[in-house]
Amino acid sequence: MEGSTALTLPEEGQFRKDIEAINRFQQVVHSTMVNGQDYGVIPGTSKPTLLKPGAEKIAKLLGLADDYEIINSVEDWSKPFFRYLIKCKLTHISGNVLVSSGLGECNSMESKYRYRDSKRKCPACGAETIIKGKKEYGGGWLCYKNKGGCGAKFSDGDAEIEQQEVGKVENDDIYSQVNTILKMAKKRALVDAALSAGRLSEVFTQDVEDMIGTEFVEAKAEPVPDSKQEVQSDAATEPQRRKIFDSSKKMGYTEQQIKDLLGIKFGISSTKDLTKKQASELIDMIAKGEGL
Repeated sequence: MEGSTALTLPEEGQFRKDIEAINRFQQVVHSTMVNGQDYGVIPGTSKPTLLKPGAEKIAKLLGLADDYEIINSVEDWSKPFFRYLIKCKLTHISGNVLVSSGLGECNSMESKYRYRDSKRKCPACGAETIIKGKKEYGGGWLCYKNKGGCGAKFSDGDAEIEQQEVGKVENDDIYSQVNTILKMAKKRALVDAALSAGRLSEVFTQDVEDMIGTEFVEAKAEPVPDSKQEVQSDAATEPQRRKIFDSSKKMGYTEQQIKDLLGIKFGISSTKDLTKKQASELIDMIAKGEGL
Protein backbone atom coordinates (compact mmCIF):
# COMPACT_ATOMS: atom_id res chain seq x y z
CA MET A 1 0.00 0.00 0.00
CA GLU A 2 1.34 3.41 -0.95
CA GLY A 3 2.66 5.43 1.99
CA SER A 4 2.84 2.44 4.34
CA THR A 5 5.99 0.90 5.76
CA ALA A 6 6.53 -2.83 5.92
CA LEU A 7 8.65 -4.69 8.43
CA THR A 8 11.59 -6.28 6.60
CA LEU A 9 12.60 -9.60 8.13
CA PRO A 10 15.91 -11.39 7.56
CA GLU A 11 15.97 -14.68 5.71
CA GLU A 12 14.72 -17.41 8.02
CA GLY A 13 17.93 -19.45 7.75
CA GLN A 14 20.15 -16.47 8.53
CA PHE A 15 17.84 -15.38 11.33
CA ARG A 16 18.16 -18.80 12.95
CA LYS A 17 21.96 -18.75 12.59
CA ASP A 18 22.15 -15.31 14.21
CA ILE A 19 20.00 -16.44 17.14
CA GLU A 20 22.10 -19.58 17.59
CA ALA A 21 25.32 -17.54 17.54
CA ILE A 22 23.97 -15.17 20.18
CA ASN A 23 22.85 -18.09 22.36
CA ARG A 24 26.25 -19.77 22.06
CA PHE A 25 28.10 -16.62 23.04
CA GLN A 26 25.79 -16.01 26.01
CA GLN A 27 26.55 -19.55 27.18
CA VAL A 28 30.29 -18.85 26.89
CA VAL A 29 29.86 -15.63 28.89
CA HIS A 30 27.95 -17.45 31.63
CA SER A 31 30.61 -20.15 31.87
CA THR A 32 33.57 -17.76 32.10
CA MET A 33 32.17 -14.91 34.20
CA VAL A 34 33.12 -14.85 37.89
CA ASN A 35 30.37 -13.84 40.30
CA GLY A 36 31.45 -10.92 42.47
CA GLN A 37 34.33 -10.05 40.15
CA ASP A 38 32.90 -9.73 36.63
CA TYR A 39 29.35 -9.11 37.73
CA GLY A 40 27.37 -8.76 40.94
CA VAL A 41 23.81 -8.99 42.16
CA ILE A 42 22.36 -6.20 44.26
CA PRO A 43 19.37 -7.20 46.41
CA GLY A 44 16.15 -5.80 44.96
CA THR A 45 17.39 -5.57 41.35
CA SER A 46 16.05 -7.77 38.55
CA LYS A 47 19.31 -8.49 36.70
CA PRO A 48 22.99 -8.91 37.61
CA THR A 49 25.11 -5.80 37.18
CA LEU A 50 28.00 -6.00 34.71
CA LEU A 51 31.23 -4.66 36.21
CA LYS A 52 34.31 -3.32 34.46
CA PRO A 53 36.32 -6.58 34.63
CA GLY A 54 33.35 -8.37 33.07
CA ALA A 55 33.08 -5.81 30.28
CA GLU A 56 36.80 -6.20 29.57
CA LYS A 57 36.39 -9.99 29.48
CA ILE A 58 33.52 -9.74 26.98
CA ALA A 59 35.64 -7.54 24.72
CA LYS A 60 38.52 -10.02 24.93
CA LEU A 61 36.27 -13.01 24.16
CA LEU A 62 35.04 -11.23 21.04
CA GLY A 63 38.54 -10.16 19.99
CA LEU A 64 37.76 -6.46 20.34
CA ALA A 65 39.93 -3.44 21.06
CA ASP A 66 38.59 -0.43 22.93
CA ASP A 67 39.12 3.18 21.96
CA TYR A 68 37.77 6.28 23.72
CA GLU A 69 36.75 9.76 22.64
CA ILE A 70 35.66 12.70 24.78
CA ILE A 71 32.41 13.82 23.15
CA ASN A 72 31.74 16.66 25.56
CA SER A 73 33.39 18.01 28.68
CA VAL A 74 32.95 20.82 31.18
CA GLU A 75 35.80 21.82 33.45
CA ASP A 76 34.84 24.79 35.59
CA TRP A 77 37.51 25.15 38.26
CA SER A 78 35.80 28.17 39.84
CA LYS A 79 32.49 26.52 40.85
CA PRO A 80 33.89 23.78 40.85
CA PHE A 81 32.04 21.58 38.31
CA PHE A 82 33.40 18.80 36.11
CA ARG A 83 31.55 16.68 33.54
CA TYR A 84 32.71 14.20 30.91
CA LEU A 85 30.74 12.44 28.18
CA ILE A 86 32.82 9.61 26.72
CA LYS A 87 32.26 7.42 23.68
CA CYS A 88 33.81 3.96 23.66
CA LYS A 89 34.31 2.19 20.32
CA LEU A 90 34.90 -1.56 20.19
CA THR A 91 36.55 -2.74 16.97
CA HIS A 92 37.82 -6.12 15.76
CA ILE A 93 41.54 -6.35 16.42
CA SER A 94 42.17 -8.12 13.10
CA GLY A 95 40.21 -5.96 10.67
CA ASN A 96 39.64 -2.77 12.66
CA VAL A 97 35.92 -3.10 11.93
CA LEU A 98 33.60 -1.21 14.28
CA VAL A 99 31.41 -3.69 16.18
CA SER A 100 29.68 -1.50 18.73
CA SER A 101 29.93 1.76 20.61
CA GLY A 102 28.70 3.02 23.95
CA LEU A 103 28.32 6.27 25.83
CA GLY A 104 29.23 7.01 29.43
CA GLU A 105 28.76 10.20 31.42
CA CYS A 106 29.91 11.26 34.85
CA ASN A 107 29.85 14.61 36.64
CA SER A 108 30.78 16.12 39.97
CA MET A 109 27.14 16.83 40.90
CA GLU A 110 26.48 13.13 41.40
CA SER A 111 25.94 12.51 45.09
CA LYS A 112 28.96 10.21 45.43
CA TYR A 113 31.23 13.10 44.38
CA ARG A 114 29.23 16.13 45.50
CA TYR A 115 28.95 14.99 49.11
CA ARG A 116 31.17 13.30 51.64
CA ASP A 117 30.61 11.76 55.05
CA SER A 118 32.09 14.25 57.50
CA LYS A 119 33.33 12.98 60.86
CA ARG A 120 34.45 14.94 63.89
CA LYS A 121 38.00 16.27 63.56
CA CYS A 122 40.48 16.52 66.37
CA PRO A 123 41.33 20.20 67.08
CA ALA A 124 44.84 19.10 68.04
CA CYS A 125 45.93 16.90 65.12
CA GLY A 126 43.18 17.46 62.52
CA ALA A 127 42.42 13.74 62.07
CA GLU A 128 38.79 12.58 61.79
CA THR A 129 39.27 10.19 64.68
CA ILE A 130 37.12 11.66 67.46
CA ILE A 131 34.97 9.17 69.37
CA LYS A 132 32.71 9.48 72.43
CA GLY A 133 34.46 8.54 75.63
CA LYS A 134 32.96 5.81 77.80
CA LYS A 135 31.16 6.91 80.96
CA GLU A 136 33.22 4.60 83.16
CA TYR A 137 36.32 6.47 82.00
CA GLY A 138 34.94 9.94 82.54
CA GLY A 139 32.98 10.42 79.31
CA GLY A 140 33.92 13.38 77.12
CA TRP A 141 35.57 12.95 73.74
CA LEU A 142 38.73 11.13 72.67
CA CYS A 143 40.98 11.30 69.62
CA TYR A 144 41.28 7.55 69.14
CA LYS A 145 44.86 6.36 68.67
CA ASN A 146 43.86 3.02 67.17
CA LYS A 147 42.35 4.92 64.24
CA GLY A 148 45.40 7.10 63.73
CA GLY A 149 44.52 9.80 66.27
CA CYS A 150 46.80 11.57 68.70
CA GLY A 151 45.09 10.48 71.94
CA ALA A 152 43.95 13.97 72.98
CA LYS A 153 40.97 14.20 75.34
CA PHE A 154 38.15 16.76 75.41
CA SER A 155 35.37 17.33 77.92
CA ASP A 156 31.63 17.06 77.31
CA GLY A 157 30.21 20.31 75.91
CA ASP A 158 33.47 21.32 74.21
CA ALA A 159 32.30 23.62 71.39
CA GLU A 160 35.29 22.78 69.18
CA ILE A 161 34.03 19.22 69.08
CA GLU A 162 30.27 19.35 69.39
CA GLN A 163 29.61 22.27 67.03
CA GLN A 164 31.31 20.56 64.11
CA GLU A 165 29.11 19.66 61.14
CA VAL A 166 28.97 15.91 60.73
CA GLY A 167 27.27 13.46 58.37
CA LYS A 168 26.48 14.27 54.73
CA VAL A 169 28.15 17.56 53.80
CA GLU A 170 29.26 19.28 50.60
CA ASN A 171 32.58 17.93 49.37
CA ASP A 172 35.16 20.72 49.64
CA ASP A 173 37.81 18.80 47.69
CA ILE A 174 36.22 18.01 44.30
CA TYR A 175 39.50 18.90 42.58
CA SER A 176 41.20 15.73 43.78
CA GLN A 177 38.45 13.62 42.17
CA VAL A 178 38.59 15.02 38.61
CA ASN A 179 40.58 12.05 37.31
CA THR A 180 38.23 9.63 39.08
CA ILE A 181 35.22 11.28 37.43
CA LEU A 182 36.87 10.98 34.00
CA LYS A 183 37.70 7.32 34.56
CA MET A 184 34.16 6.59 35.73
CA ALA A 185 32.76 8.05 32.49
CA LYS A 186 35.16 5.83 30.51
CA LYS A 187 34.12 2.76 32.51
CA ARG A 188 30.43 3.42 31.92
CA ALA A 189 31.05 3.83 28.19
CA LEU A 190 32.96 0.53 28.05
CA VAL A 191 30.21 -1.38 29.88
CA ASP A 192 27.59 0.11 27.55
CA ALA A 193 29.57 -0.88 24.46
CA ALA A 194 30.30 -4.39 25.78
CA LEU A 195 26.63 -5.07 26.52
CA SER A 196 25.78 -4.06 22.96
CA ALA A 197 28.61 -6.06 21.37
CA GLY A 198 27.64 -9.24 23.20
CA ARG A 199 23.88 -8.71 22.86
CA LEU A 200 23.73 -9.08 26.64
CA SER A 201 21.29 -6.36 27.68
CA GLU A 202 18.75 -9.07 28.55
CA VAL A 203 21.31 -10.75 30.81
CA PHE A 204 23.06 -7.85 32.56
CA THR A 205 22.39 -4.25 33.48
CA GLN A 206 24.78 -1.40 34.21
CA ASP A 207 22.35 0.99 35.90
CA VAL A 208 23.59 0.29 39.42
CA GLU A 209 27.19 -0.73 38.85
CA ASP A 210 28.65 2.18 40.80
CA MET A 211 26.06 3.11 43.41
CA ILE A 212 27.39 4.01 46.84
CA GLY A 213 26.66 1.61 49.65
CA THR A 214 25.57 -1.29 47.45
CA GLU A 215 26.47 -4.79 48.53
CA PHE A 216 26.69 -7.54 45.95
CA VAL A 217 25.36 -10.95 46.88
CA GLU A 218 25.89 -14.30 45.21
CA ALA A 219 23.68 -14.82 42.18
CA LYS A 220 21.22 -17.60 42.81
CA ALA A 221 18.85 -19.50 40.58
CA GLU A 222 15.19 -18.61 40.71
CA PRO A 223 13.36 -20.67 43.36
CA VAL A 224 11.50 -23.67 41.97
CA PRO A 225 7.83 -23.88 43.02
CA ASP A 226 7.04 -26.70 45.43
CA SER A 227 4.29 -28.20 43.34
CA LYS A 228 3.08 -28.51 39.77
CA GLN A 229 -0.08 -26.74 40.82
CA GLU A 230 1.86 -23.59 41.74
CA VAL A 231 3.49 -23.56 38.30
CA GLN A 232 0.17 -23.93 36.55
CA SER A 233 -1.40 -21.07 38.51
CA ASP A 234 1.07 -18.64 36.97
CA ALA A 235 1.08 -20.22 33.50
CA ALA A 236 -0.05 -18.28 30.45
CA THR A 237 -3.77 -18.59 29.79
CA GLU A 238 -5.25 -20.18 26.68
CA PRO A 239 -6.58 -16.78 25.45
CA GLN A 240 -3.05 -15.35 25.77
CA ARG A 241 -1.56 -18.20 23.73
CA ARG A 242 -4.25 -17.78 21.05
CA LYS A 243 -3.45 -14.06 20.98
CA ILE A 244 0.23 -14.85 20.40
CA PHE A 245 -0.67 -17.17 17.52
CA ASP A 246 -3.12 -14.72 15.93
CA SER A 247 -0.76 -11.73 16.30
CA SER A 248 2.18 -13.68 14.83
CA LYS A 249 0.12 -14.74 11.84
CA LYS A 250 -1.14 -11.21 11.31
CA MET A 251 2.40 -9.78 11.40
CA GLY A 252 3.71 -12.47 9.05
CA TYR A 253 6.09 -14.15 11.50
CA THR A 254 6.92 -17.82 11.09
CA GLU A 255 6.53 -20.38 13.84
CA GLN A 256 10.30 -20.86 13.90
CA GLN A 257 10.91 -17.14 14.40
CA ILE A 258 8.58 -17.10 17.40
CA LYS A 259 10.28 -20.22 18.77
CA ASP A 260 13.70 -18.55 18.38
CA LEU A 261 12.43 -15.47 20.18
CA LEU A 262 11.11 -17.62 23.03
CA GLY A 263 14.56 -19.14 23.38
CA ILE A 264 16.58 -15.93 23.47
CA LYS A 265 14.10 -13.86 25.46
CA PHE A 266 12.82 -16.36 28.03
CA GLY A 267 15.02 -19.46 27.64
CA ILE A 268 12.09 -21.72 26.68
CA SER A 269 10.98 -23.47 23.49
CA SER A 270 7.17 -23.48 23.69
CA THR A 271 4.41 -21.01 24.52
CA LYS A 272 3.14 -23.69 26.92
CA ASP A 273 6.05 -22.78 29.22
CA LEU A 274 5.25 -19.06 29.32
CA THR A 275 4.04 -17.34 32.47
CA LYS A 276 1.18 -14.85 32.29
CA LYS A 277 3.63 -11.96 32.59
CA GLN A 278 5.93 -13.36 29.88
CA ALA A 279 2.98 -13.94 27.57
CA SER A 280 1.88 -10.33 27.96
CA GLU A 281 5.43 -9.15 27.18
CA LEU A 282 5.60 -11.39 24.10
CA ILE A 283 2.23 -10.16 22.78
CA ASP A 284 3.42 -6.59 23.14
CA MET A 285 6.77 -7.34 21.43
CA ILE A 286 5.03 -9.02 18.48
CA ALA A 287 2.69 -6.06 18.05
CA LYS A 288 5.65 -3.66 18.02
CA GLY A 289 7.90 -5.88 15.91
CA GLU A 290 10.58 -5.90 18.60
CA GLY A 291 13.25 -8.61 18.68
CA LEU A 292 12.07 -10.12 15.40
